[in-house]
Amino acid sequence: MRHNLPWFSLLLLVCLLQACYEPTEGCLDTRATNFDLDADEACADCCTYPQLSLRFDNVWDYGDTIVALRLDTFYLDAANNPFRLERIRFYWSNLRLQLSNGETLRLDDSLDVAIAENGDTTMISVLDDIMLADINRASRTVSLGNLVPEGMLTGLQATFGIEDPTNKTVVTSVSTSHPLAQQERLMNFGAEFGYVFAKVEYFQDTIATDTILRAINIYGSDFLRELDLNLAVPSSFVDGFDPTLVIEQDISRWFEGINVRLEDTVALKNQFVQNLTQSLQLTELLAQ
Repeated sequence: MRHNLPWFSLLLLVCLLQACYEPTEGCLDTRATNFDLDADEACADCCTYPQLSLRFDNVWDYGDTIVALRLDTFYLDAANNPFRLERIRFYWSNLRLQLSNGETLRLDDSLDVAIAENGDTTMISVLDDIMLADINRASRTVSLGNLVPEGMLTGLQATFGIEDPTNKTVVTSVSTSHPLAQQERLMNFGAEFGYVFAKVEYFQDTIATDTILRAINIYGSDFLRELDLNLAVPSSFVDGFDPTLVIEQDISRWFEGINVRLEDTVALKNQFVQNLTQSLQLTELLAQ
């Protein structure tokens, strides 16, 4: 009997430990930013997934050299007119991440907005995949929504501008921090015309004290464009990290063939829109 006592004691200890053990709840999805390696029981809806960002690296190509964009520098247009860039803002929507297996990743958050049409206002739910980029420096990062990244990224597709019915959003019906909210220097012309898809602002005089700012407002469904940016080297998402897509934007391409002093704003708008689709290059996928 004495020989069996140690085994009996060990068995009793194991039973007591099991009786006292409580499983640890946590996120068990390795794709989440709060994946808990120590957890052994999945929690209910506690996983937090990565936030997608786009980083625009803005440059000016002189032909023999490429430099970071500066707002304190004078540039020359196609007619050799000097001008100073103040700011470029533009909207993208309908963002889709293309994967090597042919599938598409999208932001799946929704947004309730008020739509104004024919004098009436209606509440609807739209896909919250709207981006407003404010290009007033060499590099600008725009944070978007959350997604579950997996697979290998091969490209990015988006719509330049905002399609109906989202384009008829009442700006006061969304949070003031949302891209669809009222913006400074007016980025929405109301229900009839909707949002300004792009606003290009510049000074067309070399005088340092010049305060006459020219703004080219691009809006209307005729200017909607589909963007298709391919990643030169397909890259895999890293589990648990926020993906940032790096886009090099050549601002000199925006002004290719442009005479900044041209009075015909319709011609300027058409040229700007034609140029912008050629100014973008998806260069890198970062995990941050």
